[in-house]
Amino acid sequence: MSQIFKLVISAALCAALSAPVFGLPLKGLGAVAGGRAAPQRRGRAGRAAARKDPARRRREAAFRLVWQTVKDEHFDATFGGLDWDAVRVRYAPLASRAGSDRELHLLLQAMLNELRQSHFVIVPPESIPRFDARRWGAARADGTAAEEEAPDETGEDESGSEEMAVRMMNGIGVDVRVLGGQVVLTRVAPNGPAARAGLRPGFVIKSVDDAPVGEFVKVATSGPNVPALTFVRIRGEILVNYLGGIPGTEVRLGYVDEEGRERQAVVKRERLAGEMSPPLGNLPPMYTEIESKRLPGDIGYVRFSAFTPQLMERICGALRSLGDARGLVIDLRGNPGGMMGIASGLSGLMTTQPRLLGVLRTRTGVMPLSSFPQKSPYTGPLVILIDGLSGSTAEVLAAALQESGRAEVVGERSAGMVLGADTLKLPTGAVLLYARASFITTEGVALEGRGVIPDVEKKLDRESLLKGRDEQLEEAVRQIQLRKSVEAVGAPQPPPPPALVIVTAPVLGGSIGPAGVVNGASVVSERVPPGEGTIEAAGGRRSFVSTPEAERVMERHIQAVGGREAFNALKTRVSVGTCILPMQNAPGKVVIYEEAPNKRSMEIDVPHMGVMQFAFDGARGWMQHPLMGFVEFTDDLLPGARREADFRKIVNYKEQYVRMDYIGVRGKTNVLSLTTPEGSIEEMLFDATSGLLVQHGAESFDDYRQVGAVKVPFSVRLSFSGLEMVIRLEHVTHDAPINPAVFAETQSCFTQR
Repeated sequence: MSQIFKLVISAALCAALSAPVFGLPLKGLGAVAGGRAAPQRRGRAGRAAARKDPARRRREAAFRLVWQTVKDEHFDATFGGLDWDAVRVRYAPLASRAGSDRELHLLLQAMLNELRQSHFVIVPPESIPRFDARRWGAARADGTAAEEEAPDETGEDESGSEEMAVRMMNGIGVDVRVLGGQVVLTRVAPNGPAARAGLRPGFVIKSVDDAPVGEFVKVATSGPNVPALTFVRIRGEILVNYLGGIPGTEVRLGYVDEEGRERQAVVKRERLAGEMSPPLGNLPPMYTEIESKRLPGDIGYVRFSAFTPQLMERICGALRSLGDARGLVIDLRGNPGGMMGIASGLSGLMTTQPRLLGVLRTRTGVMPLSSFPQKSPYTGPLVILIDGLSGSTAEVLAAALQESGRAEVVGERSAGMVLGADTLKLPTGAVLLYARASFITTEGVALEGRGVIPDVEKKLDRESLLKGRDEQLEEAVRQIQLRKSVEAVGAPQPPPPPALVIVTAPVLGGSIGPAGVVNGASVVSERVPPGEGTIEAAGGRRSFVSTPEAERVMERHIQAVGGREAFNALKTRVSVGTCILPMQNAPGKVVIYEEAPNKRSMEIDVPHMGVMQFAFDGARGWMQHPLMGFVEFTDDLLPGARREADFRKIVNYKEQYVRMDYIGVRGKTNVLSLTTPEGSIEEMLFDATSGLLVQHGAESFDDYRQVGAVKVPFSVRLSFSGLEMVIRLEHVTHDAPINPAVFAETQSCFTQR
C-alpha cells in the first residue's frame, strides 16, 4: 500500500474518531439494579408473543446489535478478560422483558459498564439534541415554536429532542465542578445572567428550583474509585437539565456565598454565547464555545469546549491572531474531546517538525496519528491547562505536546478516557458509542484509565475562586514567564522533537511467506533473479525487468480494460460519486479530476466537516484537510503521489516500476509483485477469468463499467488496519475540459503565513 493511500485512509479515519458525547446529559444511565439477575428462559409462548409485538422485536434487535457490535469490533479480542458471551447470557433475558425503550437503554448501558472502559455509551433519543440551523437560529432564542417547513432535502436525520437543544443553548452563563463533594461555580460569564444576579466563582450551589443538588451528587459519587465519567456527567446534568431551559424563564438557586451564608437568587435564562455543532453522520450535535484573548504580560489565551469541525477554523484563527504573543496558554479544562484529527491540525499550528502523536491500535493493526507543521506555526512558550474533566482528544493533544517537550502541562490529572470510537444508530433511535481502537502515545503509554499527568500539578480550590483567582491559569502564566526568563539568560533549550515515525500496518490482502506460501496456500512462484531490475539504464533511471508470465498477466489486464490505443487517446477524466467515511457513517461526495500526463485531484466533501483534497499538479503533491491542515508531499509521499497521478498508469507500468514478478495463484486471482524505484514492494491481484485488476495493495476494485472505449471500476475500497472507506462512482466523463483551478491549493487559515 502506497504511503499516499495510507494518508488518505488516516485522514478519513482520524477525522471521525472519538466522539465527544460525554458532555451530553445522559439521565439515569448508570448501573442498573438487577443487571446481574439470573437468566430466565423464555418459553414458546414468550417467543410467540415477541414475534407479534413490534416494540419487543425492536428492542431485541437493538440488544443483539449492541452485543454483536462489541463482540466483532472491540479492539481487544479478550475484552480485558471479561467473558462477553457470558454477559450476553445474563442480559438477553432481561432485555427481552424490557417494558420500554428507556428500560432497555438502561440495561444496555449496564451491560456496557461491565467492560469498565470509556467510549461505550448508550445515548437515548431524549438526550440527543435536534438542531436545524435553517429553522433554529438566533431568531429562535426566545424559545417559541418554529413554523413547519418542507422536509429536509439534505437527508439528515430529524430524530432527537429539540427540548435538549434548547436546554443546551440557553442558561445562566456559568460552569461548575464538584469540589469537596459540593457543586461549586468555577466560572461566571462577565455581564451574564448569573453575574448580574450577584453570583460569583466559588459559590456553592445547594438547590435548583428547590431540588437539592447535593443529594444528587452524593448518590452519584458514593463508593470508592468513582470514574471520571461520573463527574463529566454530573457537570452536564447540572448545566443542561437543571440550569438550561427556554430563554426568558427563571430558575431559583439556593447557594452558599463567600461568608458561608445560605442565600437565594432568581436568575433569568438567556441565549448563551456559543453555538450548536451540526451532526456528522451518527455523531449528535452539541453545544460548543470558544474564547480567545490576551492576558496581562502579552500572554495569549485560547479556550474551547470541544474538538468539533465547525470550531476548527475559529481555533486556527485565534492561534494566528496570537502569533506574536510572548507565550500561549491552551485551556482544555472541561473539554471532553472530539475528533482526533483536530489534535493533528492544532499540533501542526504549534510545532515546526512533523511527528507522530501516537497510534490507534485496532484488533487487526495500528493506525498512526501524525502531525504536520503548518505555515508560520506558533513557536513561543506553550502551556496546556487540563483537569479531571479533560478527556479523549484533549488528552491526546496534551500528551503529544508534553512528550515532545513542546509544552508544559499544568493542572490536574486528566480523565483517562482515551479510545478511538465509532457510533451506530440503533432501532430504538438511540446511538451506541463504542470503541474500536486503543490509543498509545509515542512513549508507549496507554492513556485509557491513566490520564495525562501534569508537569506541574495545581488543584482548583474554592478558597482561591472566592478571592477571584484562577490559580491554575496563574500557574500556567508563571511557567511561561519562567521559560522566557530562561531564554533571556541563554540557558540551553530542550532538544527538538523527534522526526515523524512512519508506522506501517500489517500487510493487507495477503502476505508472502517462505517457500512460496501465500496466507497458507501453496502457489507457483516465478521470480526475477535477485539483483535484477536495479541497474541504471541510459538516462539515469533503473531498467525494467519482468518474467514473461508477469507481463502476460499485466498485458491481459490492459486489453481487458480497452487496450493501449484507447487509453493513450484519452486526455482527461472526471469521476463523480459518493463515499462513506469508516467512522460515524458520515457520507461524502467524491469528485476526482485527472488530466494527462500527470495531474490529479481527489476531493471528498463531507457535510458539516469540509472538503478533503489530495492533489498532484504535475510537480507538487499535497493534502488539504479541514481538520488536519495542509500537508506538502515530500520524500516517501511524493513518488507515490506521482505514480497515482499518472493518467495512463495502467499502460505505463514499465515506467512506474523497475521489477515485476509473477507470484502465482491465490484463490481465483493471479498475483504480481511490483518493485518501485524507491525499493518498496506492491502487490496486484488480477481476476483469473476476466483478467481485470481487483486489488492493488489495500485498494480493491469492482463493478467495472464501459465508459466510451475503456472500462472503469465504479467501486473502490480502501482498507487499513481493519477499517475501510468505500467510494462508489455514479458517473465518469472523458475528455471534458477541466478548470486548472482544481489542481491548485485553496486558501485557508492553515495556509496563511
